[in-house]
Amino acid sequence: MKKLLNILGTLLLSVTIISCGNETKDHNVKEENIENTLVEKREIIEILKHKSIIFAKSERFDFNTDFENDMMSINTIVLPADKLVCIAETKLCEELTNFIAGNELVYNSFEQHSKINDDEAEYRLMQHGTIEINDTPYSGILYYNGEGNNETGSWFHGKLIFELPEVKALKGESVILELKGKR
Repeated sequence: MKKLLNILGTLLLSVTIISCGNETKDHNVKEENIENTLVEKREIIEILKHKSIIFAKSERFDFNTDFENDMMSINTIVLPADKLVCIAETKLCEELTNFIAGNELVYNSFEQHSKINDDEAEYRLMQHGTIEINDTPYSGILYYNGEGNNETGSWFHGKLIFELPEVKALKGESVILELKGKR
């Protein structure tokens, strides 16, 4: 009986040590994730400070309103090619124009907005989604401010950040498309 108690005691001690070790490991992973998020956040804030390559006015946009928080989630934005204004260097503008080929750009998101809690941030909301160019979807992040269903109508203003690897003149940089819409 004494041997059995010693074995059970040793087993209990081993399990306790192992479980405490895992908590420390999880804590380190959580700290690393928080640090990575902060680095990404700083990088995004820096990207948003860069000059936009394209300006666009939406033809139409659809959204859902979160009345509790007085915020909106954008579902779809349609940008006609004739409402796109490229302000980058000539070579880049020509390559982008040829790539878009006169087709409309369509942004879609099935996510709810995320609030950006940062005093430095120009925009207070963000959403992951896709922008479709020539029937090809590209992942992007929309950073924006906006209001839906109020007395003056609905509006948004923001920047959509995405990559177009096919456009060589970008040299690996992200496209920064500044867009707005009102209805």
